[in-house]
Parts: sequence; C-alpha cells; structure tokens
Amino acid sequence: MFKPFEKGDESSSIYDLTLENQLDRINIYGNLQITKDQQGLKTAEALQVFINDVVKALQSEANLPERIQQQNIKEIENPFL
Repeated sequence: MFKPFEKGDESSSIYDLTLENQLDRINIYGNLQITKDQQGLKTAEALQVFINDVVKALQSEANLPERIQQQNIKEIENPFL
C-alpha cells in the first residue's frame, strides 16, 4: 500500500476496489464485497488500515484548506461503445 498524498502516482487495490494516490486527493472506486466470514474480516481490516492512514495524513497537516480548488472535468463519450 502507498503513503497517502505522497508521490502522487501510485495505485493499489483491495480486490476490485481501486485506491489511487495523488498529491491533493485519494480516489477510491470500484467494487468491494465484505462477506460475513474470516475473509470478509481480513478485507474489512485492510480497508480500515488504509482509511486510518488517510485520516492520519490529513490530521498531520498543519494548514488544511477548507476546500481545494478542483478543475472542471469534462465528460466525453466512450469511443469504445
């Protein structure tokens, strides 16, 4: 797993859930099933460790802005459909 908000070009996954690291944001997308069994517990713990690392990284910042400026993202048609 990567350190949140460092390097900005890393990606990790927990099964089908993708975690992308950028310098100013973490993108999380995909699908993750947490089943009521030992494997589900391990999956939930892995997600919890990651989220805890993100929270710690944010808490360690001295001057977090209220909100970062985001670029306008244009949606384009999928050329493969």
